[in-house]
Amino acid sequence: MTVRREMRADVASYLKRHGWSQGAPGLIGELWRSASAELPHEVAVPYELEWASSDFRAVASRIALSRRVPMAVVVDEIEREFQDVQNYRVRDGYLVEDAVLLEGASTILLSARRLLRAAATTARKPRPAIGANYSPPGDALASQARLAHTKRGSFVLPVVMPVEPPEPLERDVLGGQVVLEPAERRVTRTLATAIAALDSIAIKAAKEPGLDEVVDLVQSGVSRELVAAVRAIAVQSGVDAFDATFAWAPGLGAPGGLPERVVIEDEASQLLERVEGKLRTTRSDRAESVSGQIVEIRHVPDEPLGEVAIRTIRKNRNVEIRVTATEPTIRNAFDWAKQARAVIARGRVVSAPGRPLSIPHPEQLMPIDALFADSDKP
Repeated sequence: MTVRREMRADVASYLKRHGWSQGAPGLIGELWRSASAELPHEVAVPYELEWASSDFRAVASRIALSRRVPMAVVVDEIEREFQDVQNYRVRDGYLVEDAVLLEGASTILLSARRLLRAAATTARKPRPAIGANYSPPGDALASQARLAHTKRGSFVLPVVMPVEPPEPLERDVLGGQVVLEPAERRVTRTLATAIAALDSIAIKAAKEPGLDEVVDLVQSGVSRELVAAVRAIAVQSGVDAFDATFAWAPGLGAPGGLPERVVIEDEASQLLERVEGKLRTTRSDRAESVSGQIVEIRHVPDEPLGEVAIRTIRKNRNVEIRVTATEPTIRNAFDWAKQARAVIARGRVVSAPGRPLSIPHPEQLMPIDALFADSDKP
């Protein structure tokens, strides 16, 4: 069941996305209006709204009438409004009467948990190997994931990560408010980024990554534990490939620069094993790197330098770090923010009393996905 506060936020976000406007609040709820249909429609949304209640069914029914779709469609879409979903697929050829080998399904579920837990740790701080040093706050986020219903006909195990409704920040970067990335989204985004980087840098290149490429993998969120979980799925009998897609919460929008689907065939098993071994012996980089969302861009016209503020996690705290950038990078940063691409900055973080954290002399400032998409590298 979705709690009351989340349920109202889900419905309000859904209505806004579909062109409804919010009227003046009343004593027990709000009146929303839509002019997108042939005839205007109105729906009263109570302040206290519970999933599967008669009030919710009445709201969903009214919305469905306006959109001319079955109520079940509206109910499903509202439920997914703030959910990021990882879909792990079992090859159709191994299905028998809509059933799949239990051993293969159990491997996928166990490995999905390992993947999410590893990403929740590296989302807070990149590291080549985690060992026993999993992040307790990361584990708390990973524990929120749930297994949803499988899809009939093509066996898919959907792992759902609920995300908090986004918190607006009173800043204007692109002609509107900045919407902060929730911590839960950061975990799933890191997982998607890490899998895409592993596929691009190692698997598609069909070679063991060199030192610089290992650094790119680690900065993208790849760890030895994540590679081991991917390999466990790919080599499992009755599965024979790691096949994952990501469906992003509509209420938050999709992060930019990431592929929708990643498939790693079992033929990559030996290469994955070598990558895993290399990460096991790789030392953590002494140079600090921070990654996250652009929340502010500061630049005076005609000045050679400006600043890009990145919201990230450092020492288990949400912080903003101001990174000095050249004018061409500033221009690119507006595009990166507009495309919702997470960025990475590398260099010495300076802390001074009464001043924000900063990286005055960055060695690197670019979208994370540019680490593994050669065509986008500066």
